[in-house]
Amino acid sequence: MNIHFSAALSAALVIAGMSANTALAREPGMPRGERTFERLDKNKDGALAIEELEAKSVRRFMRLDADKDDKVTKAELENWLIGLAQRRIDRILTRMDADKDTAVTRSELREYIAGLFVLADSDKSGGVTLQESRAYHVTARKKRTEARKARSQARQ
Repeated sequence: MNIHFSAALSAALVIAGMSANTALAREPGMPRGERTFERLDKNKDGALAIEELEAKSVRRFMRLDADKDDKVTKAELENWLIGLAQRRIDRILTRMDADKDTAVTRSELREYIAGLFVLADSDKSGGVTLQESRAYHVTARKKRTEARKARSQARQ
């Protein structure tokens, strides 16, 4: 994929909202899920104090300050979002592009979906229930967490 096409595709995907959930991960806001809330509630009193929310929010958002001038500019936000989109593209191609030709054919897409289905259909009934789908996502999340931990430990 040439650099101009790749950058244009990355920007288009960001604009189209492909990375919306990931992009919001750094944008300060109130927690949506119980796990995130509990992680932020450091004193475990069942309520977030502004200090508990602010500490993590400021630390995470200011990581985007590439030149360390204590402000996050539009250019730094754009670079971060384009990087997210590029990593997303790379992940999609890694998972779905079986022949590694930088394109996903209808056949490769069908094979990928069939693989997901096999993994999710834990009782091998030929159908995936909501419960099986949720269990699949829990397992996938655990695998991602373990992989992140392994990468982090490898860097140390």
